[in-house]
Amino acid sequence: MKVFYTTILVSVFLLGARSIQAQESDTAIATRNASKYADSIVKANFYQDWKTFMDLSCPTAIKYYGGPVQFKERVVLIYFRNEPKLEEKPELTRVIEMRNEIDQWQCVVEKVRNTFINDKKAIITTYLVGQSLDAGETWKFIDVSHNSMESVAYLLPNVFDNLAIPLPKTVYPDEVVAQQAEEPAPAKTAAKKKQTAKGRK
Repeated sequence: MKVFYTTILVSVFLLGARSIQAQESDTAIATRNASKYADSIVKANFYQDWKTFMDLSCPTAIKYYGGPVQFKERVVLIYFRNEPKLEEKPELTRVIEMRNEIDQWQCVVEKVRNTFINDKKAIITTYLVGQSLDAGETWKFIDVSHNSMESVAYLLPNVFDNLAIPLPKTVYPDEVVAQQAEEPAPAKTAAKKKQTAKGRK
């Protein structure tokens, strides 16, 4: 009887787990997979694993640059032009937009690189555009930081019109802190003090 009762509890637990998994939305699954593949292509670039990098790059981008050989030459050239410093780690990634149409999914992935430029601490934010042709299971990317915004439509000809790709940006944290320290106190603070003094009279 005890064994039978335990079997029922295990069965109920397994059914509940399957039910929760089934309830996970298609968008959530696609986002999780895109995040995993984006992390892989970023690490492939960081550790110079060019085979993996090319396997995870959109075929249309490879074709646009003349084929695998020319594409790899360009990627390697860009890598050494922006070679990571010894203390750097792979860029942090985050899926910031996910969309789908009948036959494919597309996403925008934010990449954040902590580095130094001219001995100044810098945070560089750039973006990947991802495409999945198998319902969000596997993903391939184009790196917008390696190309102009205008060229995205050539690298990924069927890029969604409503896919919002932010512009890259570079921030120098120490300069931002210095600017904030030099800024005068807000005018409303002074006004508040005047009102307080008036009230005492």
